[in-house]
Amino acid sequence: MPGFLKPLRSSPAAILFLAAIFAAAIVGGCKSTNENERPETTEMSMKQFLDKYEKTFRPSDYDTTVGAIRQEEQQQRRAVEAALISATAVPETIPGFRVQVLFTADIQQANTIRDTLSEELPDEWVYVVYDSPYYKVRVGNYAERSDANSTLRKLIDLGHKDAWIVPDKIIKNPPPKPPESFIEPERH
Repeated sequence: MPGFLKPLRSSPAAILFLAAIFAAAIVGGCKSTNENERPETTEMSMKQFLDKYEKTFRPSDYDTTVGAIRQEEQQQRRAVEAALISATAVPETIPGFRVQVLFTADIQQANTIRDTLSEELPDEWVYVVYDSPYYKVRVGNYAERSDANSTLRKLIDLGHKDAWIVPDKIIKNPPPKPPESFIEPERH
């Protein structure tokens, strides 16, 4: 080690370098009085801020009508319970008609069309029937062909030009459709 430090002692650049490191260590280790006072001023300004807004805060501005929310939840709960009660019984099937919208081998395409139709026709049941290797997307439970014709016209007007009526086994008394969405509390 003494051989390593010997060139540093004789070089003026090395002496300046060591002096710069020593000065940086001294300056970096010192704190100014302003830095020590900052937490107090921040703490004080935060207290003033809270005092100001606590005086003007009115919780009633953020209250929603609880009665209206409870009423809506009860209606949705009744619809879901009715659907569950009806769905637990084995449905009776009879010969009837449905409107077929899609015939494909792609399950993702079938599911996409099913979701689209569920949004476009919220009161109708939409089915994906798997008949290996194809998927068929069908709408409704119609005992009469004339009832299926009105839905066929709606679907054609909505842009499903390739829809057609097919004979199928249908559910005699389908349960009511459960609501698609539930009320979620607002988040502020």
